[in-house]
Parts: sequence; C-alpha cells; structure tokens
Amino acid sequence: MKFARSAASVTAWCVRHARLVVAVCAIVAIGGAVAALRLPTDAGTDTLADHGSATYKATQRFKRQFGDDAVVILVKGDLRQLVLTRNLGVLLQLEACLSGRPAANGAAPTGVCRRIADLAPSRVVYGPATFLNQAVTGIQQLLRGQIQAVQAQARAAQKTGGAAAAQAVISQFESSLLQLGAQYGIDHIPRLEDPLFVSQVVFDTRRPAGTPKSRFSYLFPSRDAALISIRLQPDLSEAQRKQAIALYDEAVTDPRFALDRGSYVVSGVPVVVEGLASTLKSAIVVLLIAAVLVMAATLALVFGPPLRLLPLLLALAAAGITFGLLALSGGALTMASIAVLPVLVGLAVDYAIQFQARFNEIRGDGASAAEAARAAAARGAPVIGTACLATAAGFAVLWLSPVPMVRSFGLLLVVGIAIAFVLAMTVGFAVLGRQGDADDAAGAGRRWARLSEGRFARQRARAIETIRAVGKHSLAVAISNPGRVLVVATALAVTGWVAGTQTPVTTDIRELVPQDLPAIRGVNELQKATGVSGELDVAVDAPDLTAPATIKWMREFQQRVLAANGFRGEFPTCAKARLCPAASLPDLFASNAGGYTEERARALIDTIPRYASQAVITRNPLTGAIGHTANIAFGIRVMPLDDQQRLIEGIRRQIDPPGPDNGPPPGVTAEVAGLPALAAQASTSLSDSRYWLTLAGLVAVALALLVALRSRRRALVPLVPIALASGWSALVLAAMDIPLNPMSATLGALVIAIATEFSVLLSARYWEEREGGRSIGEALRHGYALTGAAVLASGITAIAGFAALIVSDIRMLRDFGVVTVVDLGVALLGVMLVLPAVLVLAEERFATVGDAVAAVRPRLAALRPARR
Repeated sequence: MKFARSAASVTAWCVRHARLVVAVCAIVAIGGAVAALRLPTDAGTDTLADHGSATYKATQRFKRQFGDDAVVILVKGDLRQLVLTRNLGVLLQLEACLSGRPAANGAAPTGVCRRIADLAPSRVVYGPATFLNQAVTGIQQLLRGQIQAVQAQARAAQKTGGAAAAQAVISQFESSLLQLGAQYGIDHIPRLEDPLFVSQVVFDTRRPAGTPKSRFSYLFPSRDAALISIRLQPDLSEAQRKQAIALYDEAVTDPRFALDRGSYVVSGVPVVVEGLASTLKSAIVVLLIAAVLVMAATLALVFGPPLRLLPLLLALAAAGITFGLLALSGGALTMASIAVLPVLVGLAVDYAIQFQARFNEIRGDGASAAEAARAAAARGAPVIGTACLATAAGFAVLWLSPVPMVRSFGLLLVVGIAIAFVLAMTVGFAVLGRQGDADDAAGAGRRWARLSEGRFARQRARAIETIRAVGKHSLAVAISNPGRVLVVATALAVTGWVAGTQTPVTTDIRELVPQDLPAIRGVNELQKATGVSGELDVAVDAPDLTAPATIKWMREFQQRVLAANGFRGEFPTCAKARLCPAASLPDLFASNAGGYTEERARALIDTIPRYASQAVITRNPLTGAIGHTANIAFGIRVMPLDDQQRLIEGIRRQIDPPGPDNGPPPGVTAEVAGLPALAAQASTSLSDSRYWLTLAGLVAVALALLVALRSRRRALVPLVPIALASGWSALVLAAMDIPLNPMSATLGALVIAIATEFSVLLSARYWEEREGGRSIGEALRHGYALTGAAVLASGITAIAGFAALIVSDIRMLRDFGVVTVVDLGVALLGVMLVLPAVLVLAEERFATVGDAVAAVRPRLAALRPARR
C-alpha cells in the first residue's frame, strides 16, 4: 500500500508539471542517443571468454610475448613463378613495407609504407621472401664464421706444424664443405637471386615439380600460394587496428608491389573482427528502424486511440537513455548488446501499454484525466512493478554466465527495463494526465467511432472479436477441466524437454555471420588455398629452452599433435589435415633434436635475426638473451566450435600423454592459447550453461515474487505455466527443425523473465477480483476480460521486439530472433490457456486443505487439557 501511495503521489506531481517532466525526459533521451552514436564496437575475444579462465590468461600472456592475432596475406599464383622470378624481390620489398622497416637496399619507407612505419602496428612480419633472405644471410654468416675459425686454426697449425699442417686443416674444411654441398645440392655461396638455391630450399624434389616441402607449409602451403603473416602489436586501439588493416589493404594494391601473374588477398582474425565490427555499427541502425516500424504497426493493430504511439515514444526514450549510459560507462557495442535494442523496445512498450490500459479503464468510468492517471498509478504500480521486478530477476541470472558478452546482455536489459518502468509511470502518465479534460471518454469514443467506419478498423474489430471468442472458449475448458488441461500441458512439456536435448546447435562461425562479409569470403578463400584459416598456439615455458631434453620433447610433442590430426605420412598435406605446422621454435632443429648441445642450440637460434625470432621465442629486451618462453604454432581450419574444443582437448592430452618419458621435462610447462581456444571454450561454456541458467532463472523469479508478494501461493502458482512453457517451446522448435546457436544459451532464462510478467499480471488481476467477492469462474472471466487484452497486447509487442531481429543480416542474431519469437509465442499462449487451470486447481487444493483443517480443529481442541 505504501508503494501504491508513493506511486500515486509521484504521478500526481508529474501530471501537474507535465511540460517540465516531458522536457527533461526529451533532453536526457536525446543526449543519451547522441552519446550512443559514439559507442565503439567490440567483436573481439574479450567478449567471448571468461577473464578468469586459464585459457584467457594464457592467451593474454601469449599476446604480450609474441603479439596479437595475425593478419594473413594470401599470395596467389604459381609458386615457382612467385619465388624463382623477380616476384621474390617484390615480395621482399612488400614484407619490409608491411613491417615498417627500411627496404632491403636500405631506402627509407615512402608512401603507404611510411604511414605504416609511423603507425608501427606490426610486432613481426614473416613471409616467403623474408624467410629465404634470412636463410641466405644465415648461411653466409655461418660460412664467414667457419672460414674465420678455420683460418685461425690454420695459423695455429702453421706455427706448430708448418705449412703442411695448415694446408691439412684447410683441406679438411674444404672436404666437409663439398660433402655438405653435395648433400643439399649447393655448389657455391647462396644468393637470394639464385633460383637453384631457392628451389633447393622450397621444393620437395621427391614429389611432382613445384610441390613445396611440407615442413614449410606455413609459408608455402601449396603449389599455388604463399603466405605473409603480420602479428599485430597487442596494445593497439580499435581505431589503430582498423587503420592498420586499411593500410595493409592499400599496400597490396600499390603498383610497386604488383606481381607478374600473381595477386593478394588480405585475411586473418583481425580482418574478420574488424569486418564484423563495421557490420555491427550498421546492424544497430537497421534493427532500430525495424523495431520502430514493427512496434508502430503492432500498436496500430492492438491498441486504440488516443495516443496509441505514446508507448513507442517512451520505449525509444528508454533505449536512448540506456545506451547513453552504456557509452558513459565506457561500454561498447557487441553482438549481444545490439540484440538488447529491439528486446528493450518491446519490453518498454509493454510497460507503457499496461499503465495506459489501466488509465483507459478508469477514464472510461468517467474520471478526469488527472484523476485517472493518479488512480491508475496507485492500482497498477504495485502489480506492474512486481512483474518488472520478476523480469529483472530473470535477466539478472545471466550475470552468472561464464561469458562476458552474455553477462553484459543481462545487465543492460536489467538497467533498460528499470528505466522503461520509471518513464512509463512518470512521463507516460504526465502526457496522459494532461491530454485535457475536454478530451473526455465521450469525445474519445466519438473519434473512435469515426475511425471505426474505415475498413481497417472494421477488420481490426472483427479480429479482436474472434480472439475474444476463442479466449472465452479456452477459458471455459480450463475452468471446467483444469486437471486434464494440466496433465496434457505437463505431458507436452516433458516431451519437449526430451526432444530439446536432440536439437542441433550451430557453432560454425562462418554460418553465424553475414555471408557477404568480405572478410568471410577472404577466410574461405584462404582455407581453400591453404587448408587452414587461423593459428592455434602452444606457449612452452622452460628454465632453459636450449636444453637437449626440452628441445627433444618439443619436437616430439609437435609431431604427436600433427600426426593425431591428419598431418602424417611420407608426404603430409594440409589439404586433408585438421592441423598443419606453423612457425615454431622446434622447426629450427633437425629430427635428431636430442643430439643438440646447449651451445649448438644457442648458436643456431642466434643465427636468426632478433626481429624474426620474436615470432617463436622470447628474448630479454635489454640484453637480447634467449628468454624462457617458446611458441609451438599450428595452422587450424575453420570448423564447428564443439569439434574445435575436442581438438584442443586432444592437444592438451598430448602435452603429457600416458607412457614413460612422454611428458615434459621437469620445470617445463605448456599452455594452449589463441582465439581458436577462446572461441571453443566460450561455445562450450554457453552450451553447458544452457540448462542450469534456465533453472536458475526460475529460482530467481520465484524468490523475487516471494519477496514482493509475501505469499507462497501467489508467488509460485504463476510460475507453473512458465516452467511448462520451456518444454512446449522446445517441442515446437524440434518439430520445426530450427537449429540453435551459442546465443540461444540465454533463451531459457530470457523466456522465463519475459513470460513471467504475463502470468503475474493475469494472476494478480484474478486475486484482485476474488478479493472483491467474485467466484472462481467469475473472477477468471472478468479478470481476463479486463486484463487479458492488455496482456495479449503486451505479449505481442514483446514478441514483435524480438521479431525485429529477423531482419538482421547477422545470422546469429537472425536465428536467435526466430527462436525467441517461437518460444515467447508458445509461452504467451501457454500462459493464457494453462494459467486458469492452475489457478482453479490451486484454489481447490487450498480449499480442500482448509476444510480438512476446519474439520479436525474441534477434535484437536477436545484433546487439549483443560486449563486450571
């Protein structure tokens, strides 16, 4: 009662100061909308993974040590034409440009290369030309070092043994060089411009001409492609990352880097993320327009004049303020927060409709506009506020989700519906209460009569009469046969729960984003040409990475993982394997890695320029000494995320497989990192939380209703049809063969949160009628006649809000909208049809218990000892 009086007082004040209230609301809403326009988009990994998970922490450490996800440039063309002609020099210049370093001839960067150098977005660039150039440089340095050592040995031998001894040392060295040259087909000091040397390094002479060696698949994946990988700096802002990708796109179209019979495709994870972020920007505009049109049409169908569009205006104000607060709090637009927009608009319209329906009911009895607003607030605020509280509790359960994107979805909805409720009770009544006493019920009736002469109004009236007739018949069945109705409803729900476990879940990211997205086309082209589309990393920490035992274990681990995922045999290929080798520290060492001494291993690592080696090993930034973390990378193809998670779990098992001497040496640890691991973990977390989040939603709503209503019967009875509705909707989805996606994990809690409102409003009106002295049947019929239409209108608008998602070109949002429309539609019909049966059975059960207690009470009193 206290809340009702407070609501009435607040409403009366708002009516008296209507212009001020409306002006303040308009200013705040417009300001919020302006702030929302500046919201950044976030389609990155931070929205997917639990920040407390081991995989997320490992990925963040890996990024700090080795750089962010790589932009990949696919170089298309016959591989022999790419590396055995002048094209190799062009690629060397392009790779220097992309890295922001001077060209091979020492010339300073110009044009787009200068802008890349100024931005400095690249941590490391490794590609075919850089690899071959480093091989040439390394061999030349090694030869110079050996020659200097042999010369020193010869001088020492000459001092002790004369010229003959010196010549013997030189002859032995020349003999070893000849043997080494014969083994690798090298008869002179190699140069980058030497096709013979390049051919010996790149191509496998045991296979058809032009077939690259499988060990270099991360550079030369096939006979018709080469790859340039650009690891980005981990601390780039969204704007800097976007600018870097644009610069890379510009660089590959620069005439200086044009290839003879070759072309470039820019792809990779950052490109996909940036493309999706740009799509999200446009998606929210499309969804807003769709939501406004859908809501306007819905209100025209289910709500009569005057001020039929007032709920929509209040909903838009609530959305503007909510997203303005998101901007002020430093938030960003994610796929989930964009889905909030049409949902919030639907719910905000819902609250406004409920208050406006109460207002029209009292106004129709002859009260003035101001009196009707005050009375409607007093009567409606406790009931609608309780429904709002229950809905917020259902949404709040999403905070328990392990996925940040889902948590932000729930939080934004809770804030949004609170704002929508306040606006409906203040601004909404301020407008209704000041529409003028001259515009009384009779005047409104005359205008409605004139409007109803139109064809549209007559059709609308017939549709309403048909719905009422069906509703009356269904209500009569529920009142007369409540037990049968509940048994059938329960049987259908149980069938749906069982069928729901077999509903497929789509987790292939290519099927969940816009198919016309250029970045997705690039990913598909990359995978078609190379067999892979991304990179999965394993970070190895060791006290000494050059220890023979550590080198041996890393090589064996890498080979075990590759063999287990199809990259095996005499001539392994990425075309049929799920994983391929990528740039890794073990690739520096031969198969007999156990024969390496620490000194030899360090000398080999030191032959790699520090700029290039930072892709596979950490170094002390001050001294350049070899660090304690190495990277074992694998190329991975796009696959459903549940399959990807199983693959990653298999990699983790290979770190320390059963058997003697298979595990890492003492002090050596390995962690799987990278976006594929994060995405797979997020999908698994969403799937695992699908059922327990639904159960938690029921519990949260029940507790909220118990606190608000302070009655177990009034709190728990409305939840019965809601619980059953989750089974009905699962049955319908299974029958329609509609697949779910990772966002559908929120579906159960979402439906419970929204549908609870329908059940609470109808049951509250029923108990209100019962307290007024009506019988069970009369209370249901009268309550449904007065409130049922408003609840049906509210349900339709809430469903229409989700229906706006269907126009999105982002399939994850579109499918989510379809599934939610089906679920909410089934829940609304279930509440309208099954709730009366539950109310009747609850009344009969409590009456039976009451009669039994009344009958037993005299006997209990007789048994009590008489007081002295």
